[in-house]
Order: sequence, then C-alpha cells, then structure tokens
Amino acid sequence: MPDEVPTDAPMPEPAPIATPEPIPEPIPPQVEPPVPPEPPTAQIPANEPIAPVAEPLPQATTSVVAPVLNFARDLTVKARAVIQGRKRKKLDKILEFVTTKGSVTNDQVEKLLHVSDATATRYLTQLEKEGKLKQEGKTGKSVKYSKM
Repeated sequence: MPDEVPTDAPMPEPAPIATPEPIPEPIPPQVEPPVPPEPPTAQIPANEPIAPVAEPLPQATTSVVAPVLNFARDLTVKARAVIQGRKRKKLDKILEFVTTKGSVTNDQVEKLLHVSDATATRYLTQLEKEGKLKQEGKTGKSVKYSKM
C-alpha cells in the first residue's frame, strides 16, 4: 500500500479553481461634439485669406451720377414752374372777381376756386403782400378785400 498517505502528514491545499475574470467593456474614446463656426461679425472677422492689394483701376472721367442729379433737378424746376403757373392763374382769377364785384371775402374765394379755407386765406394774404388787395376789417366775417 504504498499509495496510502499517512494521516498525520499535512495535506496539500487544493488548487483554487480558476474563475474567469470579467472582461471589462471597452471604454469608447471621448469625442467632443463639433463646434459650429461663429458667423463673421464686426468684432470677429471671417477666417479668410487676405486678398493681395491690387492697384486701383483708373477712374472714368464721366460720372453717371451727375446726369441723374441734373435730370432730377431739372424735373423739379419744371414741376415747380408748372405749380407756380397754376397758382398765378388762380390769383389772377381772384383779381378779376374783385374788379367785377368791388370786394371779395374768404368764403367767396373758397367757392370760386374750390379750395380750402386755409388756401383761400393764403392766396388773399399773398395778394395783399404784393400790394394788389387791401384788407378791410380785422377778423371774422367782416373781413373783405378790395382792390387798391
């Protein structure tokens, strides 16, 4: 019986059973989200290459702006002349009325020319300043204008 082991002999410790260690899951690499580019502003210029400075082009001797301005000015002068012509005809019509009737009131001018009260007053005041009419009375319905 050589295979027998004495009882007082120390027993070898059993070998630990190897348990598989859990495999750690791979950690994904930290990727930062893309940052959108900021729009160019007066404080933050766009990241563009600076263009080389070229020599300035020779300027044309004639300008397009000058004829346009002259045209606009001429048109304004013509329009003003037409308006002043119409106004002069109305003033002459008032003078003819005063010649035939002897005097005129603001209400009569309103009805004669189909204008507002303020416009009739303006016309009569202008004729008075020109020295063609004379105002009789101060205010209200008693005011009449007669020829000088």
